[in-house]
Amino acid sequence: MKKLKTSYKIGNKTYSFLYYGKIHKGKDEVLLDNQDNLLKKTSFNDVGYKVVNFDKSLSHKIIKNSIEKIIKKLIIKHSNNKRLIKNFKLEKYHLYVDSDIHYKIIGALSKGINFNKSISRIKLEKLVSKTLKIKVSTLNKKYKKKNYKYYLDPKKFNLRIIRPSKNDFNPPHRDVYFDNHANGVNIYIPISGSNKKSSLPIFPRSHLINESKVSRTSLNSYFNGVKFSVPVIFKTIPSLKLLRPDPKKNQMMIFSSNLIHGGGLNENIDITRVSLELRFWRI
Repeated sequence: MKKLKTSYKIGNKTYSFLYYGKIHKGKDEVLLDNQDNLLKKTSFNDVGYKVVNFDKSLSHKIIKNSIEKIIKKLIIKHSNNKRLIKNFKLEKYHLYVDSDIHYKIIGALSKGINFNKSISRIKLEKLVSKTLKIKVSTLNKKYKKKNYKYYLDPKKFNLRIIRPSKNDFNPPHRDVYFDNHANGVNIYIPISGSNKKSSLPIFPRSHLINESKVSRTSLNSYFNGVKFSVPVIFKTIPSLKLLRPDPKKNQMMIFSSNLIHGGGLNENIDITRVSLELRFWRI
């Protein structure tokens, strides 16, 4: 299959990429019109995202310490070298792993991580519910059976690790191309190394773009030589122009699952970005 080249912008900087896979152009429809729009009661329904402060029940420091311990244990497990990890810090993750160990850790994390006392599902559900002005849960009622192929465990969250200058990031995409992600919202919580050079890029108002103006690949296509399960969005009208909201400690970004996001190279020279990612649906 022929490799094709296209580009997108993050801020004023242009990024080019190669992609290949079966090409799709959407129908004349706005996907959100036929979904449960959880942003409907919010002040950010038109832009599709907002950076929100934690309430007093949540602590970035406590969450980070918990995640640091989780990652540290995985490095020890896959490197068999406790001395290597003596002074481990999440921001310097890339200095403690080679590519082989990194992908083993990513494989382990892909199964999700159980919530615990430090990272409370209930507290996050309450904060997101308050922000949306409706009650939401990490349980998608439509896909709640564990033996169902689209089941997402509501008792687990996901971590994203983006090493500096590596192709660890997803291409621009919409989550709603997966049936089990539709009708929901996403949150992005910066844990370490998230700043204007590395945070998750989003395309404001793209949750309202008609699918006839979106060109994408099929599932399991290639982006810069790496296979991704998500479809690659390679062209939109208006053209792909993303920005990087920069949530700080004790903040998170909440955004529509229909919003185009991704494509964010970590441009920090010597800092790994680690973020917590989670989805919610109406109760």
